[in-house]
Amino acid sequence: MNVLKPHLQSTVFTLLERNKSQRQIQRLTGIDRKTIRRYQAIFGSPQASSANSSI
Repeated sequence: MNVLKPHLQSTVFTLLERNKSQRQIQRLTGIDRKTIRRYQAIFGSPQASSANSSI
């Protein structure tokens, strides 16, 4: 399974925190929207704090 590099992960999480849309994040980073959706699901889960450190 492919995983985003740590700096891109933190960028996605930061932009999600700032309520940016998937399309806006895609335009800024070049990351596919499906990938952003996957990280959004991780970020929004109740176990987000432990999931973020294990990715």
